[in-house]
Amino acid sequence: MSEILGSVEGLIPLAERMGADEVEVYVASGKSFEIEVRLGQITSSHSIFDSGIGVRAVINKAVGFGFCNSLEKKKLEEITEKAIQIARSGKPDSNWSELPYPSSFPVVRGIYDKRIIELSVEDMVEITGRMLQAASEYDRRVMPFWGGVGSGYAVRGIINNHGVEVSEKGTMIGCVMGTIAREGYQVTPECSESDYKRSLNINPENVGREAARQAIDSLRPKKVETGVYPVILAQDALTSLLTYTLVPTISGDNIIRDKSAYKDKIGTLVASEILTIEDDGVMERGLSTCAFDGEGTSSQKTIIIQNGILKSFIFDNYFGRRAGAKSTGNAKRGGYAATPSISPTNLYVKEGDKNPDKMVSEIDDGFFIRDLQGAHSSNSESGEVSVVATPCWKIEKGEIKNPIKGAMLAGNIYNMLKDIKCIGNNIRQLAYLVAPWISFEKVRIVGET
Repeated sequence: MSEILGSVEGLIPLAERMGADEVEVYVASGKSFEIEVRLGQITSSHSIFDSGIGVRAVINKAVGFGFCNSLEKKKLEEITEKAIQIARSGKPDSNWSELPYPSSFPVVRGIYDKRIIELSVEDMVEITGRMLQAASEYDRRVMPFWGGVGSGYAVRGIINNHGVEVSEKGTMIGCVMGTIAREGYQVTPECSESDYKRSLNINPENVGREAARQAIDSLRPKKVETGVYPVILAQDALTSLLTYTLVPTISGDNIIRDKSAYKDKIGTLVASEILTIEDDGVMERGLSTCAFDGEGTSSQKTIIIQNGILKSFIFDNYFGRRAGAKSTGNAKRGGYAATPSISPTNLYVKEGDKNPDKMVSEIDDGFFIRDLQGAHSSNSESGEVSVVATPCWKIEKGEIKNPIKGAMLAGNIYNMLKDIKCIGNNIRQLAYLVAPWISFEKVRIVGET
């Protein structure tokens, strides 16, 4: 890992000689490999190797940025010069403070597995085949519509002229399967399952079977009457919903821009007292776990909501300083071609004491919603949501029964968070969210007319 920083450390004195007050170099190198499934067949594979840098230069509080997909010395020097030119011609930002300074970095565990790097093409095809076979054999009415298996590794590092110099390596592997079921002229909505890990312990058979089971269970749907019902949201639905509501609300940039429903509510009750949410950048084996964020600030655990009370927001270095706070280690990058932006790491909803069966058994007339569509249209400032619930099933007298056709969930997410009935103990990570099922007491469900 020291080699990746060694290839760019000469750019710091070069930028300073060119007139930079501050300079930061972000460097990344990695490889990914993917097997693709379409219409029940393994159809293609592709491998990508990519390396590059992103340079931020600051002159008189004006920030310039440049990037290139090469680690060749001449290219590195050219892109550094371009970042300097942009900063020199740019408009000063009176709110700019400074780039981060060195700090101690946590020891993170479970984010690198050499076995993933050593996987052959044959290994990847075999894993994909196991997932595909499990879905196909579950029921002849199931069609594995799309899916795939992907793996990769990455090395990234950051160096700046304040003395930050840190690097890290990580791996990832995952599989996903989308299915439909056909019976006569009836075709179900798409149902999917996935499994992503930082180490080589995914379960492709379970992914295939579960995607197939959902599709079969979605056959012969019924309509539902509009009304207010108790509702259980699974992790997929929670991820869809919170991505476009709660996450923007707790992001420090929206606090500064006065676009957050939670502004000026630190220390007040904003949710049910049984709800605790943390942003945990150092969680063992977390999909977003890292020792440092996208600008070299050490990762940490930040309590967002504790027993319903709002405790903190998440910040990068820039907006943290503007808010009179510190960075919480939440500056994320989409790669070397992007500047940092605020994003959660592992957003952890603390599990409750109810197993899933118990949660269902306590509902006499309600719904279990696996996923939601259209959550991107939600209004994070007002909290208003109107989304399609699919796949979705009716709960009757404590049992999950028939699938539901054309139902919509409508309401206000911030009111829903205050109206939580119970929280499950079936914790699972999907993307950035680490959460169990959550049961809400009263949710408006709009039936198909």
